[in-house]
Amino acid sequence: MTKFLCIFPALAALSVFLLLQNPHHATAQNETSVNGSAEVAATIAEQQTAQSETLINLLQYKTTLEKQIAETKKEIKKTRHPMDKETLSIKLTDLKEQLNNVRQNFVKVATGLDLDVFNEDAQQNFVWQEEVETLVRPLLQELKEMTKRPRQIERLKSRVAYFESRLPRAEEAVQNIDFLINASKSPVLKWELGILKTDFEKRRTNIDNQLDVARFELAELTKDKQSFYESTKQVMGVFFKSRGKNILFALLAFGGVFFLFRFVDRVFKKTHPAFKSKERPFYIRLIEVLLLIFAVIASTSASLFTLYISGDWFLLSIAIIFIIGALWTAREGFTRYYEQVKLILNLGSVRENERVTYNGVPWQVDRLALFAKLKNPALSPSRIRLPIGELENVVSRPVGKNEPWFPCMIDDWVILSDGVRGKVVSQSPDMVELIQRGGAYVTYQTSDFLGLNPKNLSRNFRLKSVFGIDYAHQGECTSTILTQAKEFITAKLAEDGYTDHVLNLNVEFESAGASSLNLVIIADFHRDIAELYGRLQRALQRYSVDACTHFGWNIPFDQLVVHKAN
Repeated sequence: MTKFLCIFPALAALSVFLLLQNPHHATAQNETSVNGSAEVAATIAEQQTAQSETLINLLQYKTTLEKQIAETKKEIKKTRHPMDKETLSIKLTDLKEQLNNVRQNFVKVATGLDLDVFNEDAQQNFVWQEEVETLVRPLLQELKEMTKRPRQIERLKSRVAYFESRLPRAEEAVQNIDFLINASKSPVLKWELGILKTDFEKRRTNIDNQLDVARFELAELTKDKQSFYESTKQVMGVFFKSRGKNILFALLAFGGVFFLFRFVDRVFKKTHPAFKSKERPFYIRLIEVLLLIFAVIASTSASLFTLYISGDWFLLSIAIIFIIGALWTAREGFTRYYEQVKLILNLGSVRENERVTYNGVPWQVDRLALFAKLKNPALSPSRIRLPIGELENVVSRPVGKNEPWFPCMIDDWVILSDGVRGKVVSQSPDMVELIQRGGAYVTYQTSDFLGLNPKNLSRNFRLKSVFGIDYAHQGECTSTILTQAKEFITAKLAEDGYTDHVLNLNVEFESAGASSLNLVIIADFHRDIAELYGRLQRALQRYSVDACTHFGWNIPFDQLVVHKAN
């Protein structure tokens, strides 16, 4: 506080120094200040004069009303007739109401305040039907004005039809009276019938005149009759000509404020280091949600305020009714929105950086916001974006160590459980495409592809080939024959150029069948020749037959069987 007070002498000295250094500038500033003050004073004086004149007029009117009230009270005391008293009582009530309004206006002009501000009953008396009526009235009036011409045409058509139906009856009545006058011999009756005839002739003339007027008005309204399209186009043109500017300003206000908040949110994300971390803290998520909510509320308020200051109560009523309807509809899904907010705040069943299964495909949750971002590095494209509501019924879990995201990669050779074998040429979040030997393409939906349990041959593979020999070789089938078969098949693989791709080779006794002794060739191959899977399978069968022929091993009839690797 002491330091703050010590600043004032220094500021005063600095001000004096500047004034002395530039006296002309100070003089100009003083003249400008004086002129501005004079204008303000003149404006205030004009307002006070107008206010005083208004108060004087109100006082004069108040005096006049008080005199009229006093005179009316005297007349009520003098009058004896009940109907006159009732008329004077109504007049007295009206005069008292006018006097009360004048007094309220006098106080309002004198103080600038409405007396209802201090009326507790008026503040607490809230009738929602009246409030809704006040809100909807501008909308109904505008709709009434827009449909004024069709309603007028319909009303005139009804009047023309009514008078057209009444005119023949009036003429028939006149003819009947003429007939009776001509047929009657009584002078008195003729006199009365003549009076009646004159009355109906007046009615006929009146109906005829009103019919002509109604036809003329109808012709004037329908002479420029337009098609429904042209009429609608004209109405919409008039509407947007008168309301278009207000709609444009309201939309600009909404968009400007909304994008301003989004810009602030984006700048905040770029500058704050917590947004760049892999694990975002809870308060950062909460700030994002609050910024989004404030953006919607502020932009909506800005558009409503724009309509309010433009005085367009019609559009303002529509906007308010629309907002109320949207809120009323949204209340049904409050529980759902609550769950979505929990997901955005990373408090729900799905968490960021965990693993989920969506549409049968595994994904890692990259970001949770209004739109969730999921990624799978084995697919192309590797990311998808979906509404946060799609994850309401999904549960995530931590990602396991070395857990695969897809059973294969591009250019891998796979075998599916339906027997299809091919090379993967494309795998996306939606489709997986294979090319088979020979050039045929096979396409699967990604979830169906995973359901067929693809066997990946591009990570090394094993083949098993079973062949049987006769029981005559029972003494050697578990020793000498196994060694001879392995050496023979190894030599054959070398002849065909497969030696460098063979990781392991064994020939083992498998089982004693009903009529044969079954041996199995087990060969492990490198992934480089996965494309030749079928050829290698056939080659092993050929090698086993050649070995039996070379060593004289008898093959029982119908006993040569090929088994694929498990």
